[in-house]
Amino acid sequence: MLNSIRAGIGLQAIFFILFFGTLLPRMNNVIGAIICLTIGLLSLFIGIKSFLHQKEAVLPTLIIGTSVIIIAFTIFAYFMGEGGYLPLILQ
Repeated sequence: MLNSIRAGIGLQAIFFILFFGTLLPRMNNVIGAIICLTIGLLSLFIGIKSFLHQKEAVLPTLIIGTSVIIIAFTIFAYFMGEGGYLPLILQ
């Protein structure tokens, strides 16, 4: 189970490198949204799987919480329009 926790943390690290390294704005909006949703959903699945198989569930809980935040941010940033503008994924 330690490998799955490392995989979840690794996926989230990749997301934060893409986000803070300003690589996401350089990508196509559709590809960026797909990558962010894939990272978030895979990380959520890994966190839930690790949570069910661990005795101490501190790290899996953090992985689940962070992946929910990643998914919520992706939905907010790419799929919600603002101020009369189309959603970013449709531009």
